[in-house]
Amino acid sequence: MIRSVRHRRRAQAGFTLMEVLVALAIFAISVVGLVALESRSIEAQRASREIREAERIAQEAMADLRSRGFLQLLQQDFAGGFNPSFPYDDQLVAPALRQRDMSRPPADIPSTDEVVGSVRGSFLVYRRVDWVTTPGAVPSNPPSVDVLAAGNEIGLVDALEIEVVVMWIDATNPAYPPPPELEVTALVPAMTDPEDPEFRPYVGVVRLRTVRVNDIVVPSTEVGGTT
Repeated sequence: MIRSVRHRRRAQAGFTLMEVLVALAIFAISVVGLVALESRSIEAQRASREIREAERIAQEAMADLRSRGFLQLLQQDFAGGFNPSFPYDDQLVAPALRQRDMSRPPADIPSTDEVVGSVRGSFLVYRRVDWVTTPGAVPSNPPSVDVLAAGNEIGLVDALEIEVVVMWIDATNPAYPPPPELEVTALVPAMTDPEDPEFRPYVGVVRLRTVRVNDIVVPSTEVGGTT
């Protein structure tokens, strides 16, 4: 009788230990899952933050272009060259001058000053300007845009298409990790086009486009030298 009770107790003790082990295993699996879920949540928040920051930068760059006169966009490119051919972009501008910081407040703070919480050079801005013309009345390229010249072709440019692209290295998707040696200054718009051979899934992008209509009044006798 005593032996039977002891045997039953040992059996119960062993069964309880097995339950503890199973519970520990379930707990461990749950913890691993929660950690993975939390990590993914952090990455999603970071991706959302980068998109919002890129949108802000793109809107600032677009606002700057829209503040320029139509004639200024016709006469001068982003590198300071006069009478540019169309389309033109800012790839001739040093990438370092087109970089923007993460979480840098839009305040009157010198670019050389460090801002707590910001990350230097996280984004790269790319701008492009192309013309809209009427078939059969296409100006020369580059067009004659001297307002004082009798044969200027300003009136032949109906509008300008303005594009702003903001790119960054997106390291939030573990399925497509970027190369560790990749730098923001090496990014080009082709990397954001899925149909382009240079497409890279780890390059984030925000793209804005607008059309600036020709608002310059030119006498009809001076358009293309016609009367």
